[in-house]
Amino acid sequence: MRKNGSRLRNDILIDLTSMLDVIFIILLVLVCGQTTISDDLDEARTQAEYAKTQAEAEKQLYEEQQEAFTNVWAVSVVVSYDENEITKRQIRLLKQGEEIQSIDLIGNNITESVNNFREILVDYIEQNQDKPIILSVNENDDHILYRDEVMVNGIFDELVQTYGNVYIVKSNADEEEK
Repeated sequence: MRKNGSRLRNDILIDLTSMLDVIFIILLVLVCGQTTISDDLDEARTQAEYAKTQAEAEKQLYEEQQEAFTNVWAVSVVVSYDENEITKRQIRLLKQGEEIQSIDLIGNNITESVNNFREILVDYIEQNQDKPIILSVNENDDHILYRDEVMVNGIFDELVQTYGNVYIVKSNADEEEK
């Protein structure tokens, strides 16, 4: 009986070929997966660098706009009249960094007052040529005569055409009507 037992031990052959095939397939899948992960990681890095570059450019643009906004100078013009005396009107100028100036418009011959108003604006613009200047008037207001509004807007248009740093703010009431 011993011979039979020893014979059984010697006759046992374990075939590892299929197990080796499975191991090599698993290794192949892992290596290919690692390559795919590396490619995905490289693509993600490239996208992150592009996003970082874009963010830096947008930050630079924002800082430039913010700096330009802090350097904007504004002139607000209010032309009012008294309902009891329509021939007596007044232009009030509020210029950034200065006190309110008043110019009286009395009667129908207001040429001298209008020229004075224009000169004040021109002097202010020429003193601040390195800064953007925004002009606004109380448009569509019940306390401004149409002729005064047209006169002020005409002067504003002349200044915009003459100087490159002058801009006009229009009211939204015109857009709402459309």
